[in-house]
Order: sequence, then structure tokens, then C-alpha cells
Amino acid sequence: MKKCALLVGFLIIALAITACNDGGNNQAPAADADYIYFYGLELPMEAEDLVVWIPYEEYAMALIDGFTNRYPNVNVIWEEVGHGDSRDRMILDGPAGLGGDTFHFPHDQIAFAILDGQIQPVPEALEAKWRNELIETAIGTVTHNGAVYAAPFQIENIALFYNRDLWGPYPPRTWEEILVFAETYNNPATHDWAMPWNSVEGFFNVFWLTAGGMELFGPNNDDYTRIGFDTPEAARGLAWFQQMRALFDIPAADVNWNTTEERFRLGQTPLTITGPWAIHDTRENGVNFGVTRIPTIEGIQPYAFSGVMVSAVSTWSTNPWAYAFVDFIVSEEGAAILYEHRNMMTTRRDISNIPGLSDDPYLIGIAEQTPFTVPMPSIAEVQFMWAPLNELFEFLWDGELTIAEVQEHAMNTYRNSLIIAGRDVDF
Repeated sequence: MKKCALLVGFLIIALAITACNDGGNNQAPAADADYIYFYGLELPMEAEDLVVWIPYEEYAMALIDGFTNRYPNVNVIWEEVGHGDSRDRMILDGPAGLGGDTFHFPHDQIAFAILDGQIQPVPEALEAKWRNELIETAIGTVTHNGAVYAAPFQIENIALFYNRDLWGPYPPRTWEEILVFAETYNNPATHDWAMPWNSVEGFFNVFWLTAGGMELFGPNNDDYTRIGFDTPEAARGLAWFQQMRALFDIPAADVNWNTTEERFRLGQTPLTITGPWAIHDTRENGVNFGVTRIPTIEGIQPYAFSGVMVSAVSTWSTNPWAYAFVDFIVSEEGAAILYEHRNMMTTRRDISNIPGLSDDPYLIGIAEQTPFTVPMPSIAEVQFMWAPLNELFEFLWDGELTIAEVQEHAMNTYRNSLIIAGRDVDF
């Protein structure tokens, strides 16, 4: 009787999936079937244990509860593995049969995961479903040679945070406004600065380069011979950046989390640039703040980096239910769990049915910048980008090098890394 009841339950699920499927990829099984047909896959009713690697216990438990409510025949085993550790662990644990069936990592590691043979393309029918439901930028980060390799479920980017009590009720729309404000607000004696931000790290400053017109790795973000550090467009952006020392006049060595983001979270500075990870603490500290897009520079709207978190099925997994699990993560229910337990933005195109998200003033502020973002490059050579990108801003901030010198230095750092790695540098 128990098995019959389970079969009936799965008939209902399969029929529901078929009803909403745009291509008829799923068919309800017969009453005595041993499988559910799920976007080109046969998912066995008698499922083996499904091991998932997910950080953040509360979020992981909520995902697993939601998934097993939908698919009660699957026993999900959770292991807490961080985003930054999962690929390194999978290199050893995967072939040994000890890895997760699914694991999370940042999208800029997708090329390495493919090159290392850790993941494989998702079924075409599932890919078509995601292309229809998820924003194009997110799908682009997991696409390689025309195939989709993972489920992009979370997107984030930096934006401008402003303290309404120190700045005012309405955000600045131009950098020129902020510079004028700094003339009367800055007080070096008391270490009060108009806008402390992480001015020496490339991730937080690449928008100066894009505002100048620089294209990192070319127009498609995928040509390692066109990194762009030595272009006139990069020089233009760096000239703007150089002017901003007036907003936060301290040495590069003193620019850190305590002197920048932490001070904003405590309500001690009018403005900063950070991301959604800062929302929770700032709100809990009672700061009266808002979030909006990065101001224009001489009328130009800057493009910042965006980052996407992805969930992939391990190459060494033998459990086809792993694909159903990563699909659940990017589903509407999965997006609601992401918002409720992580306060993060989904990659779904339509957020109208995710409770609270469409009314969240802080994430909506983050989302104002999202159309003006470029995904962090995901080609293998991105590993050689970060050091010279940071050097552009760090050496210029302290005036150690001129713009021309810092451009040359960054290009030399990049080329030397390529040479060590055996790449062609004849460009």
C-alpha cells in the first residue's frame, strides 16, 4: 500500500510537470512505472542516496526540506562544503567516490571545472527550460561552446549605499555631487571621509575602467589577448579614479574592511560601495540607509562586475536525481528559500511570486545596478587577471606610479603570468 501511495503521488507530480512544460519533455509514467521522466532523464523511483555539498546550514536544510517535500522517495544527505573549497575537494573526492552529487562554486571557476573534467553539460531539455526561466546574463556565465554546464541560481553585484541621516534622503546620481559634498564633510583630524570604499581592490573598482570604455578581454569577455589594461579607454577611467582620492584620503595600506565597509555598517560614514552581503548587519545596526546604482561619471553610467553562484552535477555522480536537485535550486521555490534564508537575489526573470523580494528596498537597490554589470570573466586566463587589476588601483592610489606607468606595470605582470603558464604572449 505504501508503494502504491508513493506511485500515485509521483503520478500527480509528473502530470504537473508535464502541464507546465513547453516542449513535452516530461511524461507521466504508467501506474506500474519504475521511473519518472524528467527533461530527458529517467529518474528511478527507488532512488539511491543523494549527496549535496552546500554551505550555510539553515539555507541547506530549507532547500532539502523543500526538495524532499516534492520528491519524498529521495534521501538527501547534506555535507557543508564552502563555495571556495568545493572544486579543490572534488578533484580528490570525486574520483574516489566520496564527492557530492551536486556542489556549488562561483561562476568564474566554470572554465576550470570543465577543463578538470568535474562537470558535464546538462540535458538539452533542461537547458531549454533554464534559458526560458533565467536571466540571459546568468545563463551566459555557465555556457561553454554552446552548452550549459550548471544551474546559475544567485546573482550579486556592488552598488552605492547611502546613509540618509548623513547624506540626505535622496541618493547622489553623479560623482560630481559627491566630490562637492566631500569638500565640506571631510575631516582628516577625526578620520571622517565622505565615501570610504575599497579603493585598492579591482573587483570594487573595475567600473572606472568600463566607464572609460575599456572592454575587459574584448567585447565578448573571452579573448585573453585583449585584456585592455594598456588601452586609452583604461587610461581615461584611471584618470577619473585618481580624482577620487579626495573622497577618502588615506594610504592604500590602510584601506581595509574596518576603515571602509564596517564604518558604514555602524552608521559612521555617509556613502560607500559594497554588495548585498552588507545589508543584514547594516539593517540590524539600525542604520537609516538606502541602496542604488553607482553614480554617473561625466554622464556615463559605469558597469560593475556581477558574480553568479552556480550549482553543478559532478561528473562522478551516478545519481540522475542530482539534476532534479539543481533544477529545484533555480526554481521559484528555491529562489524563495534563497531570499528567506540568505537574503540574496535569484537569477529568475520573474520575481513577482517570491514573497517579500519584489518589495525589498535594499535588494531592489542592488538590482538597479544589475543591468549595468558585466559578469566576471570565466575563461581560464582570468586567474592571471586579478593581480594586475589590483595593481592598477593600488599603485595609482598612493601615487607610486603615473597612469602610463601603472598601465605598463599591469601589462607586464599579466604577460609574465601567461609566460609562466606557457601561454602565447605575442599580442
